[in-house]
Amino acid sequence: MKWNNYIYIGLLLQLVFAASCYDEKDLVPSEVVSSYSVPQGTHDYDDVIVDIYNQYGSCLLYKYTDKDTYWTPSGWMDGVLGEGGKSGYIVTPADETYVGEQVGLIQDAWFSLYSDEFLKEFLPIKIMLCADIDSVYMVWDFSSYPFKQIYQGKEVKAWYNYDNICVSYGSEAVTRMTKADSLAFQNKMNQIFIASMIGRKKSVPSKEFEEITNYSTNNINYLSAVELWKLGVPRSVSYNVSVDIDWQSFLLMMVCCSEEFLTRTPEYSSDWDYTMANWDGLLNPVKDVNGLLKKRYDLVRNYFIENYNMDLQKVGNALNR
Repeated sequence: MKWNNYIYIGLLLQLVFAASCYDEKDLVPSEVVSSYSVPQGTHDYDDVIVDIYNQYGSCLLYKYTDKDTYWTPSGWMDGVLGEGGKSGYIVTPADETYVGEQVGLIQDAWFSLYSDEFLKEFLPIKIMLCADIDSVYMVWDFSSYPFKQIYQGKEVKAWYNYDNICVSYGSEAVTRMTKADSLAFQNKMNQIFIASMIGRKKSVPSKEFEEITNYSTNNINYLSAVELWKLGVPRSVSYNVSVDIDWQSFLLMMVCCSEEFLTRTPEYSSDWDYTMANWDGLLNPVKDVNGLLKKRYDLVRNYFIENYNMDLQKVGNALNR
């Protein structure tokens, strides 16, 4: 019985350490050391960062290792530029001079849009404060033979990877943001936040939501948008069709588009456009001929209102005023 008590105590301690914002050595390969905690300094904004951690359980980090941001159980996601490079992303840690303003931006342009209950449940354990973030992608160079794969970088303002979200504007650029910059940042953060929730499986479709659509329909992945709408499938996140992708689509629909845009008589429609532009009037009977899109939309919207005191559509409405 005494040994059993030791075992129980050991398990309890493991749970406590797993829930805290400290060492993750148990998650990493040998010889990869990573440790993080807040506060990381003695700046005035460090107190704000600690308050955010105490309130939501999420660490805003301006000092971190490559492992803290790039490592995942399936491999490292750091991109490599040039010939023979690698897809992924590259971050430059924030300049501490501007972290205070960056944290204020995150609070005003991201956190303020969501309820406390929602943030406590869905924020990742780590938010990496960056000066710059580059998405690294592959293109073909046909200028000579044999053809070559070249990896190029494109600046982005946010990125999601495994257990963290990287946020830009930890630089002098935060002092020069225009209204258009702020709106673009908010829109990007909403999309990355939703992708993070889905990627970490923090939000999964309800059974009632899944049962509305017949996913065994023949050739469902190859149907036109009009045919998919009849089934209650919005199809804009991926070329594939699945209940998880549909759930994500409805979340994005609410945080990126206004309710007026979604419900109006559509001004644009295409059978093969999978971008958000085709959400124009998606919930209107002109496109939603069987009412299944609106039915699923209501289920998702009400789910987050009832469980997290969060009307996600208010986010899209606010950003598209």
